[in-house]
Amino acid sequence: MEGINYALAFGMWLGMAVFAIANGYIGETYVTPRRGSYGAHVYKTFSFIPIIFLFAWLYTLQARGETWLSSALLVSCFWIGLTILFEFVFGHYVLGNSWEVLIADYRIWQGRLWLLILLSEAILPLTIAWLINRF
Repeated sequence: MEGINYALAFGMWLGMAVFAIANGYIGETYVTPRRGSYGAHVYKTFSFIPIIFLFAWLYTLQARGETWLSSALLVSCFWIGLTILFEFVFGHYVLGNSWEVLIADYRIWQGRLWLLILLSEAILPLTIAWLINRF
């Protein structure tokens, strides 16, 4: 395989998006009333990272061979780009969040953990591809 299989990568990302929306719904509906807004934020972040792991593993299973590194790098960048685009477009135009609220999620120094999702999308495909192709 040369580079990235965009159809597969996009399909995997769509699967993650469905899980992310469901995760957000669960967090807002069940966790927020019990743990508050920040508790739900923490829940949604740390419960979604294993989903990214699963989809990264499923994607990288087919990225064996000489081009596994470039494929993993490209899928990481592709997923991060789609996620940021989705976050701002869906978050602003569908959910009605202000730009300030959306940008605030990137302030890790204020306890916002959104960057951990993007970091997971960056690191997990590379790490899993390396492990799969190493052994």
